[in-house]
Amino acid sequence: MRPHGPAFKALRKAQGLSLRGLQDATGLDRRYLSRLERAEVDAIAAERADALAGALGVPTEAIADEGVPTVTAEAIEAPLVELDELKRYTPEQVAELGWLPWSARKIKELVYARKIYAHTDGGRITLTREDVRRTSALGAIEPFQGPAA
Repeated sequence: MRPHGPAFKALRKAQGLSLRGLQDATGLDRRYLSRLERAEVDAIAAERADALAGALGVPTEAIADEGVPTVTAEAIEAPLVELDELKRYTPEQVAELGWLPWSARKIKELVYARKIYAHTDGGRITLTREDVRRTSALGAIEPFQGPAA
């Protein structure tokens, strides 16, 4: 059976297991498990695949298969994110698209003041669509319901 590294790692992370935790659950060496995740193992024994599947709570086919990877959303049981949701936009792009009511300069000032959601990885300011939604919700005003009777 051929393991599929990235799919295997996704399964482990979806279950909230560290390599050490998976080692404890399966009895397999942590270095071997790490090599599996990096797809450095050509084949995996059926007994090992069964042990991993049992520890991760998925069918054996979700970990290793002789053909194409078979990992599905149901097997991982984690919400899938659209690729557009992961894309990052510069303050200039956000201002140009009109997603926030400020100029690019004002967005940068608000990010530096930590008043809106954004990422500052490597000294560059970027925003995802989720950041824009969360920032928009900060200023959302709920309609007045009137006094309680």
